[in-house]
Amino acid sequence: MKRNIVNVFATTGISILLLSVVALFYNAEYLYLKTVFQVLGVNMIVHLGLVLIHKIQIKYVVLETALDILLITGALLAFGVLFDWFTSTPIWVLVIMGIVMYMLSLLLDLLQMKKEAQEINELIRKRNKETQILQVP
Repeated sequence: MKRNIVNVFATTGISILLLSVVALFYNAEYLYLKTVFQVLGVNMIVHLGLVLIHKIQIKYVVLETALDILLITGALLAFGVLFDWFTSTPIWVLVIMGIVMYMLSLLLDLLQMKKEAQEINELIRKRNKETQILQVP
């Protein structure tokens, strides 16, 4: 649960940075405070959906990835309609932002898994050394 909350806030932060970069290309001068909470809301919905999709344990990686992207795109489009984002941002920009966010999230997940694997390997090495010390007469 804690990891999901951290992921939601991390994704929200990255989303806001990405949104700010896109806004700079459109010569925007400010970002509304309500947009931050809207982005937080869409990220909460997306992460909840991703948790549900991954609980299903689909055996085809391509299908799971397609469902993930469909969920993200659907949530962005639904929130875009709900909060009238399309007056300032074209649909294709939101879709591309969603896909970029998904790829960044996958990268962060890979880095986290690598770190966890290194920690587990270190614990195994430490345990093996302790076992060898105890076995030597």
